[in-house]
Amino acid sequence: MSTAPQIAVVALSHSPLMVNDTGHVEGRVFREGVARVKAAVEAFSPTLVVFFGPDHERALTGIAPCFTVVESAGGYAEWGLLEEDYDVPRDHAVALGEHLVAAGVDIAVAANLRLDHGFGLSMKDLFGSPAAVPVVPVLINCIGRPLATAARTAALGTAVGEFLRTKIGDGERVLVVGSGGISHTPPSQPEGADEMSETERQRLLFEQLAGAAKAIDPEWDRDFLARLGSADWAKLSELTAADLAAAGTGGAEVRTWIAAAFTGGTPLTTVAYEPVTEWITGMGIAASDTLVKS
Repeated sequence: MSTAPQIAVVALSHSPLMVNDTGHVEGRVFREGVARVKAAVEAFSPTLVVFFGPDHERALTGIAPCFTVVESAGGYAEWGLLEEDYDVPRDHAVALGEHLVAAGVDIAVAANLRLDHGFGLSMKDLFGSPAAVPVVPVLINCIGRPLATAARTAALGTAVGEFLRTKIGDGERVLVVGSGGISHTPPSQPEGADEMSETERQRLLFEQLAGAAKAIDPEWDRDFLARLGSADWAKLSELTAADLAAAGTGGAEVRTWIAAAFTGGTPLTTVAYEPVTEWITGMGIAASDTLVKS
């Protein structure tokens, strides 16, 4: 009789502006946290990654489902990232999509998506390359209306966890990643951003950096991290749209953290947090005890 695979979870922020800090003088607390988690991930040696990430109106244009299981993907060339192909095990992706529908979670499925830095930056931080490990990307819409509720996002995570525990065999080691947030309001995402060129987006971003830095809300971030690590962590599913909106437009990306936590089924311990004004984002990392205590 087969048993469930080992499952570990890590949720972390990303900011494309960190790639400009080639001297690594900014965000040192966050960078040190990433280094610790990366080492723990390498020790865990995942055989499969399930990655919850957001899009920034690049893959999702014209239509934006709440949840999309990606059956094949390539990288989006921006912020130092390459157009590398992701190593997506299509059989797992197809099976996951079928399981979610059977579980009552409405999803879309997509092939040949170009995933932007919402996936690429954290894939690079943790693994060095999108092709370094088999990964099933699950795209959570965090920009285009309507956004999924926290409860529905939690239901997605719970169903993904059921899939992993019943369909992925004994001996497998599954790393669940959530990437996005925490509090931020990027000026490069105004209405109609999907029709802007990458040059126009970046020009707008750099013109409004000072104002965007003021959108960081350390109090909101620390409260979210505390909830995520508490005995009552499952109450994250009760967060309202107004609760999430308080973290700014980019704060909507914590839905990826909620999905990852409910997939793992355990609270996540804060590894690092700091507001990085140069990156206009509250930068945090949380992980399951499987990684934190390794």
